[in-house]
Amino acid sequence: MKYTYIALAFLITGFLLAGNAYGEDEVYYCADNDGNGFHFDKKTGSYERSGIKADKFKIKLDLPNKKIEKANADGTNESYICTQPYHGVASLSCYERFVMFNFNPDNGRYVYGMGFGYVNGDNDTVKVSIGKCDKF
Repeated sequence: MKYTYIALAFLITGFLLAGNAYGEDEVYYCADNDGNGFHFDKKTGSYERSGIKADKFKIKLDLPNKKIEKANADGTNESYICTQPYHGVASLSCYERFVMFNFNPDNGRYVYGMGFGYVNGDNDTVKVSIGKCDKF
């Protein structure tokens, strides 16, 4: 009976350790350093430069599956599929429709770009921001 409990303990421990062998998601807290964009001014009929409010958010990096989930401060979430465009460089190029999120997990720097405003009409702002993420 004693050996049964020991075998069961090893079996359970083995399952727990095997789950970590595939890697866990990494969570980062991110904040914009600066950003800018263009917004359509209906009065002038042209695009004007517009300051973009600094943003703060969390990301969950699933490196083995090359995915990023972004949790925004307003409660919305975004998911990105990533590629690693340069061999030997940690930087990821992530995208979802007209939004791109380039991220380097080694130094925490990112570039966020939202480009559908101009392409699809004059309703949304085109935005580019840069910032830094710190690992939790």
